[in-house]
Amino acid sequence: MNNSHAAQSLLPLRSEAPGRSFRAREFLAHRHEAPRAIWLIEDGWAARFKLLRDGRRHISRFYAPGDLCDLSWLVTDAADQSVVALTSVRAARLDRQRLDTRMGIDPDLSVTVARDALAELRAQAEWLITLGCKSACEKIAHFLCELYVRLERRGQAREHICDFPLSQQDVADFTGMTAVHACRTLRELREEAVIELRRRRLRIVDFAKLARIGSFDAHYLDAEFEDAPSPRGPFAAPASALSATN
Repeated sequence: MNNSHAAQSLLPLRSEAPGRSFRAREFLAHRHEAPRAIWLIEDGWAARFKLLRDGRRHISRFYAPGDLCDLSWLVTDAADQSVVALTSVRAARLDRQRLDTRMGIDPDLSVTVARDALAELRAQAEWLITLGCKSACEKIAHFLCELYVRLERRGQAREHICDFPLSQQDVADFTGMTAVHACRTLRELREEAVIELRRRRLRIVDFAKLARIGSFDAHYLDAEFEDAPSPRGPFAAPASALSATN
C-alpha cells in the first residue's frame, strides 16, 4: 500500500496499542469529541460528515486505504465533524500526544505533515468550485476522476478499475444531490458508455471523455503525489493534456 507522505513519516509513531477494527457504520470519531489519536486507514473506507438539524447529511471527505484521518485533529480540541466507517475498516492508531511531541523536535516531520494538510486544502478548494459551478453530471464525473487518480497513484487501482464501495446515498451526500438525482446521473454516465459500476467496483471505460465531462484537471493533486512514480496509461501525459480536450 502506498501512503501519503505524512502517512509514511508517521508510521514509526504508531501507538504501541494494536490497530483497531471498526464495523461498517461504527464511528471512528464523534463531532465535538476530543480526538486522542490520528487514524491511518489501512483497509476499508470511511467518511467525514456533518448532520444538519433536519437530518440531512453532507459528506466532506472520503477516506480510503492510505489516508490519515484527520490531520485537522492535530490543532483542535474537538472534532468539527464526525467520521464513520462505510465498510469494515482496519486502522492504525497514531497517538496524538506522542505526535505533538515528535513534531516539536523534528522539523522535517512538521513540514511533511504541513504539506499533506496543504494538499488536502487544495483538493477541498477545487471541490468547492465544482460544487458551486458545475452541473450534476460534471460533479460526479469530476469526483470519479479524482477518486481514481488518487487510488491509481497509490497502487490501489489499475487499468481504469478500482474499488467503489460507496452507495448512491453516499455519492449524493458528497455532491449535494438527492439519491434519486445521483442515481439518474450515474445511469446517464453508464448509458454514455463512460463508466461501469458492478459489484462495488468502478471501471472507467473512457477516462479522457469522463475528464472532459467533469472539466477535470489533476494539477491540484500534484502536491500530494509529487514523489510518486510516473503513472501508466492516460496519466502518463500531463493533466493539462486532459483538460485541453474540453
